[in-house]
Amino acid sequence: MDLLKTIIFSQLLLFVSSINIIFFPCDTDVNATVVDCSDRPIRHVPAMKSTTVVSLSLSRTKIRHVREHVFEDLPNLKALKMMGNCEPGRLRALDDRSCKVLIHHNAFRSLLKLTTLYLSGNSLTSIPWLPQSLRVLDLQNNRIFHIVEPLKTPNLQALFLSKNCFYANPCNQSFYINETVFRELPNLKNLTLGYNNLTGIPTGLPASLELLDLRENTITEIPDRAFANMATLRDLNLEWNCQRCDHAARPCFPCPQNRSLLLHPDSLYAENSSITFLSLRGNSLKTFPQGFFRPLKNLKRLDVSDNLLIHAIQYGTFFSELTGLSWISLIYNYEPLKTYETLTLSPLIGNISGLEYLLLTGNFFHKLSTESVNVLSKLQNLKKLELRMNFINAFNLTALTQLPSLAYIDLSQNMLSFLPCCFTSPSEVGTQGSCQNQNIYTQESHDQPQIVRDREDTAGNDIRESRKSEVLELLRVDPSRFPSPWALKDYFCHRQLTVDLSQNDILSLKKDVFVGMENTVCLDLSFNYMNQALKMGVFDGMKHLVYLNLSYNRLDLYYNDAFGELDATLKVLDISNNDFHFRMRGMGHRFEFLQHLKNLTVLSLANNGIGMRIDQRLVSSSLRFLYFYGNQLNIMWDSDNNKYTHFFQNLTNLLYLDISNNDLKSISPEVLSNLPGSIEALRISSNGLNYFPWQNISALTSLRHLDLSQNELYYLSPSIIDFGEKFSFLDLSHNRFSFIPQDFFKEAKSLRYLYLSHNQIIELNRQFLPAPFRNGSALQKLTLHANPFKCDCDTSWFADFLRTTPVHIPYLTKYILCEYPQSQLGQSLLSMDQRSCQDIYGSLAFLVSSFLAVALTVLPLLKHLYGWDVWYCLHVLWAGHKGYSQLAGTDSPHHYDAFVVFDTRNQAVREWVYNELTVNLENLGHRRFHLCLEERDWILGLSCIENLHKAVYNSVKTVFVLSSGSNSGETVNGVIRQAFFMVQQRLLDEKVDTAVLVLLDELFPKLKYLQLRKRLCKKSVLSWPRNPRAQPLFWNRMRTALSSDNFKFYDHNMSESFI
Repeated sequence: MDLLKTIIFSQLLLFVSSINIIFFPCDTDVNATVVDCSDRPIRHVPAMKSTTVVSLSLSRTKIRHVREHVFEDLPNLKALKMMGNCEPGRLRALDDRSCKVLIHHNAFRSLLKLTTLYLSGNSLTSIPWLPQSLRVLDLQNNRIFHIVEPLKTPNLQALFLSKNCFYANPCNQSFYINETVFRELPNLKNLTLGYNNLTGIPTGLPASLELLDLRENTITEIPDRAFANMATLRDLNLEWNCQRCDHAARPCFPCPQNRSLLLHPDSLYAENSSITFLSLRGNSLKTFPQGFFRPLKNLKRLDVSDNLLIHAIQYGTFFSELTGLSWISLIYNYEPLKTYETLTLSPLIGNISGLEYLLLTGNFFHKLSTESVNVLSKLQNLKKLELRMNFINAFNLTALTQLPSLAYIDLSQNMLSFLPCCFTSPSEVGTQGSCQNQNIYTQESHDQPQIVRDREDTAGNDIRESRKSEVLELLRVDPSRFPSPWALKDYFCHRQLTVDLSQNDILSLKKDVFVGMENTVCLDLSFNYMNQALKMGVFDGMKHLVYLNLSYNRLDLYYNDAFGELDATLKVLDISNNDFHFRMRGMGHRFEFLQHLKNLTVLSLANNGIGMRIDQRLVSSSLRFLYFYGNQLNIMWDSDNNKYTHFFQNLTNLLYLDISNNDLKSISPEVLSNLPGSIEALRISSNGLNYFPWQNISALTSLRHLDLSQNELYYLSPSIIDFGEKFSFLDLSHNRFSFIPQDFFKEAKSLRYLYLSHNQIIELNRQFLPAPFRNGSALQKLTLHANPFKCDCDTSWFADFLRTTPVHIPYLTKYILCEYPQSQLGQSLLSMDQRSCQDIYGSLAFLVSSFLAVALTVLPLLKHLYGWDVWYCLHVLWAGHKGYSQLAGTDSPHHYDAFVVFDTRNQAVREWVYNELTVNLENLGHRRFHLCLEERDWILGLSCIENLHKAVYNSVKTVFVLSSGSNSGETVNGVIRQAFFMVQQRLLDEKVDTAVLVLLDELFPKLKYLQLRKRLCKKSVLSWPRNPRAQPLFWNRMRTALSSDNFKFYDHNMSESFI
C-alpha cells in the first residue's frame, strides 16, 4: 500500500494545474512545489534554487547532459521524472537518430530525500549513483543489460527494468543481473524484467517480491520450485516467452522447434503461495502437468490465452485445481486451420463455483454443445460470458436461463443470422444438430422459462435508477463534459443484463429472434445486415429493454408505430449510420415514432445523411440528448427553404443538441430562435460556419454550453450580447477570429470556460479589454495557444497579465508564442520584459546617451590604436586624387642591390642573415648581389638616421627580415619601423616600390599591411621554408624579387592611380 501511495503521489504531482511561472519556461503550481518542464525544447536542466520544490518533470525535452551539481539547490526534491529524452534503438525519433543522454555519476548525490526516479527512454548504458531514500526506480527503455554492482538502495520497493534488450532495442546478448544486486534489496516488492532477452528465471530473486513481470523474454523452461522462496508473490507474468506465431500482431520469436514453454509439476510450488494473478499467455501451451496449479490456493485470475489449449478446454483435468478462480481467459486457443462444429467444455469447469468472468473468444466453433450449456449452468456467480469471434452460427440464449448473475453476454463478431429452420411442422424439430447453420427457435420456444434475476439484482435496479439520475444532474452542472452515446451506455447498462450481437449476419428482426432475451436491459445489434422497415411487435416480450443499439445497418424508419412496444422502458436508442435509405432519392421518411416513446432520453440519428423528405418537426417530451451530427442540415435550413425552421422546436425537454458536421455555412436568426428553449448545451462544431446570429442567442435562456469550434467564423458582434445567467462555457477555438470586441462579453458574467486557441488573434487592446480578461470575472479557464501574437512594446502588458492572472491558461509556457515581429518568431510571449519598453522620450534619451558614451570611449581608443593608419590612408587617397611628380635630385646612382633591415638584437635572426642570406646572395649563384648591412656597412660617426637614410635611398631594394620576436616580444624595432616609413616615403616621392618582406616564422601575426601587401604584390612577400629541400626554390624567388621591378608583380585588378 505504501508503494502504491508513493507511485500515485509522484504521478499526481506532475498533473497539478499549473499557473505559476516563476521557473519559466517551466510550469509550477501556486505553492511552487511541482515543476513541469516536460515537452519543451530546453537543452539544459533549468537553474532552480528552491526549498519548496518536491517534484520535477524533465521528460521529452532536448536535454542531453545532466551535470554533477545541477540539482544541489533542490534539497527537498522527492520525485524526479526524466523520461523519453532519447529513446533507444528503433524507438528513437527519425529526426534525432544520433541523440545521446549523459548523466554524471554523482548528479543525484545531493538529492537525499528523493523517493521516486523515472529515467526510462534515455538510452542510458549505466546506472548513476542513487540515494538510499529511493523507493521507486524506472530504468525501462534504456541500454542497461549487464548489472553487476549493487544499487545500494536498501529502501527500494519498485524496480522497472523492462525493454532494455528486445527486437526494437537490440543488444545482441542475454540480459544479466547479478544475485548480489537482489541480495541488497530486502524491501523490493515490484520487479519488471519484461522484453529483456532473458533465457531463464533470474536466480536470487528477493523473497519480498509481490509482483514479478517476466513477459516477452526467451525463457524456455520454468524449473521446479523457481519461486519457492517468494511467499508474498501475488502477481506473476510469464506471457509470450515461447510465442505462438500464427496469430502474432508483432515480431514473433518462438522457442526452438516451436516447442511450448516447458513446465514441471512443481514449477510454481511455494509453501503458502500468495499468487492471485498468473499469466501464461502466448506460450504455445497444449496442456499442463498434473498438479501444476495445486499449490496456488489463492489464485483468482488466470490468463492462458493465445496458446493451443482447445483440446484441453474440452478434456483437460487441470480445471479441478482451479476451484478458487473468479476470472479466466481462454481466448484464441484455436487449433490452426480447424473450426469445430461443436465445442464441449470440460465438465470440471462447472466446479469453479466462484467463476465470474469466462472469456472464450477466438476458439473457432459453430455451436456450444448441450453438455457445455449444462457446465455453464453450474456457474451460479458468472457475470460475463464472452464468446466473440468464434464463427458461431447457432446459439440458443434460452439455455442460459439458469445463470441468475449473468450480466453480459458477448456474441459479437460471429455468424449468427437467426433464420428459422424450414420445418414442415413443430413435431419435426429435433436436436440442435438438426439445424446446424441456424439459430434454433420454434413456436415451442415460447414455453421455455425466462431468465429470472435474483434478489440482489432486483435491489440493484434502484441503485441503477439513482445512478442515472445522478449522471443527468452532473451533466446539467457541468455541460462541458457531455458524454458520447457510447459513454452513456455505461451509465444505463452498469450491472444490467447486456447482450451484444453486433457484427453478425442478422438480416432482419422478428420477435422470435429475442427468445431467451426477455429480461435483457441493453441490446447491441449494430454492424449487421438488417435491411427492413421496422414495425411494432418486433420487440414484443422485451419488457425491460432500456438501451438499444441499431447503428450501422440499413433500417427504414417509416412506420409511426416502430418501437411502440418499448414505449415504457426504452431510454437510449442509437440508430446512427443507417444512411442507406436516407440517401435514396425520392424516398420519404418519418420520425413520428418518437412521440410514442414516453421515456426515451437519448437518441442518436448521427451520420444518416438526413436532408429532405422527412417530418417537418421532431416531437418528444422526454428526449434530453439528441445526436444529429453528420447529416445535411445545410439543405434543410437553406435560405430559400423555411420548411424545417422548427425542426427541433417540439423537443420540449431537450438538454443537449449536437448538430456538428452538417455542412452549415450560416445559421439564420429564425433557426436559432426556434431551437428548444430548454437546451443547455449546443454543439455546432466542424461545419464551416462563417456567420452566427449572436444577437439571437438570448432566445436560449437555459444555455450553458456553446461549442462553435472548427469553423470559419471571423466576426464577433461589437454590441452587448445577452448570454443569459447560466451561460458558462464557450468554445471558439479553431476559427479565424482576430479581434475580441470590448462589449461582446460584457453580460457574460457567469462565463467560466472560454476557448480561443487556434485563431488569428494578434493582440488585445489594453484600454478596451474584454470583460472575461478583467479582474473579478468568473472565468476559470482560458485557452490562447496557437495564435499569432505580436510581441512588442505595445503588447508587453499582455505578458504581465498572463503572469499574474488567476485564470488557468493551458500551455501557457509552451505554446503561447510570438509570431510578429520576425525577430521574435517562435519565442514565448512570456519572455517579453515590459521594463525594456519605455516611452518615446526615454528611448531618445537612451540613444543620445549611448552615442555620447560610445563617442567618448571608443574614439580615443581608436585614435591610439589606428591613428597613424587612418592618417596614412587619407594621405595616400589625397595623393592619388591630386597627383604628384618626382622631386629633383633624387635620381642618384645606387651603391647597393639591397639594404637588409633586421632586428640585430635577435640572435636567431642575426645568424640567419649572416649564415644564410649573405652566403647565398653574395657568394653563391650566377649573379652576386651587393648587400648593405647595418653592422657592417654603415659609416662610423654619422647619426643612425643619416645612415639609415643613405642605406634606403642608395639601395635598389630594401629587404625586411621579420620574425615574431623572442619570447613573444615585439615584431619590429625602431630601426625597422623608420626604414619602413622611408620606403613608403620613397614610394610617394619616386613612385618606386622597393620593399621585399622575408618572414622567418611559420605562424606570423596577421598585420593589416602584411595582408594588403600579399594581396597587392604577392611575390614580394617570401616565407622561409622549414623543409630543407624547398630552400633552393626560396633563394630563386629571392633573386627574382631583387632583380625585378615590383610593379611587374602587382595585381592588375588594382588601380595604378592608387599608388
